[in-house]
Amino acid sequence: MYRLGEVKHSHRKIYISLAVFIVLVIVGSILAVHFLKTQTDLGATPPVVTTSVSYQTPQVKPFSEPQFTLSLPADWKSIPPSNEAPQPSYSWRGTSKENSARQLNVFLDKSVSTLAVNRELSIQGNGSTITVLSDVSDNCTTFTGPATPTHGSTPAKWQGIDFLCDSGNYERDVVGIASPDGLNTVSLSGATGTHHFFFTYIDNSASPDYSIFTAALKSLRVK
Repeated sequence: MYRLGEVKHSHRKIYISLAVFIVLVIVGSILAVHFLKTQTDLGATPPVVTTSVSYQTPQVKPFSEPQFTLSLPADWKSIPPSNEAPQPSYSWRGTSKENSARQLNVFLDKSVSTLAVNRELSIQGNGSTITVLSDVSDNCTTFTGPATPTHGSTPAKWQGIDFLCDSGNYERDVVGIASPDGLNTVSLSGATGTHHFFFTYIDNSASPDYSIFTAALKSLRVK
């Protein structure tokens, strides 16, 4: 039997059920998105970045003379010694880029006690080899003062060892060696006998590199 208000009550139930269903769908969708995002984040793997660093070893080549051998950068070559006094026994110079402004001189069994330089490197003879005792000094005028009116050089000391500072030509960049063996000399011995050496390194480049001088001395061997 039909009763008044029955249809209206059924519609209300339907509306309520539909509203609940829609709310559940929305909540379910939100929860699903949340859990899916969480799982995605947990499973994500950070990118791996690898960096490759390569180091290039400086290339050198040996030079052999009757009394000794030494190594210099690969682009260096032997050149005729200059005619200035005292004259070097052997000379080498670079040929590429800034090396062309760099030169190494070896004075072998010569008296060079009056030769003045601008910088000093302390060394010591160790049989047929050389032990380097210090870094290259600053320009010697910074710790000896200016030249006297009558002399272009000034007696000086570096690491407690005597040498002559070329204070009259302070703008040059000539490095010499200082040794306990005496002024401007170091004694080295080999099968060819005992020899007295003096070395100068001239670097007129825009960026002086004294490590070339140090490496050359460390490589030297008396035959």
